[in-house]
Amino acid sequence: MSQDGPHERDGQSYRLRQPGGDVDRSRVFNAPGVVLLIAGATIAAFLLLALAPERAARIVEAGGAVIPAVFLRGPEANGGVLSMLSPLIAHMFLHAGIAHLVMNAFFLLAFGAPVARRMGADRALQSSSAFAAASMFATFYLLSGVAGALAFIALHAENYTFLVGASGGVSGLLGALVRFAFNRSTLFGPEHGRATPLFSRSSLAWTTFFVALNNPIGASLLSPMAGGVSIAWEAHLGGYFFGLLTYPFFERAARGFR
Repeated sequence: MSQDGPHERDGQSYRLRQPGGDVDRSRVFNAPGVVLLIAGATIAAFLLLALAPERAARIVEAGGAVIPAVFLRGPEANGGVLSMLSPLIAHMFLHAGIAHLVMNAFFLLAFGAPVARRMGADRALQSSSAFAAASMFATFYLLSGVAGALAFIALHAENYTFLVGASGGVSGLLGALVRFAFNRSTLFGPEHGRATPLFSRSSLAWTTFFVALNNPIGASLLSPMAGGVSIAWEAHLGGYFFGLLTYPFFERAARGFR
């Protein structure tokens, strides 16, 4: 097997020297700290609610979930602007069960690792530019979740259905991945290939597949994988298209810190 790139003598063997350092970054879960931090916070929130008294847990869930009909009543009916807007982010750290949590955490790590690394968010505590890039990654992820929640609200304006879960943000990471993953020799390394055009064959193919999967019929088929909870396909589509359309702007902004 041969690999392109500079090599460094190490005794009688050779090891590949990555452009960003000596660490082998080929594994998906060798993720930048910001991705691990978000995943850890999501898991911690689930565990805290699982251990909390049932009444307290229900109050937190009701306050943190996105409820379209309640949201659309406006700030006055929600106890202020902050109380109205906070569920747009808070719902991403709430999950309906362990299967729901595991599925979202898995894809958060799988999609988030290459996206964060491409944005330059690796080793965020070692340089101010990497820390700024990590902050940009976190902003992109959270706004993808917000976009997913707004799409869900738009399609359920009169409903009192609870929306919880990180899938809107995770879908945004997939949308970002589609914009660069097909122009690289390795997905998980720090290599920077050109961005994939929005209307390229690969972007259109992945988008068609994602839309075909995220609809009422597809959601019913995916529901058993999430422990039987209803799949908020509307949030998936909102997050995905936000990521697909806006990721290049966030990437350029993150690179501007270098």
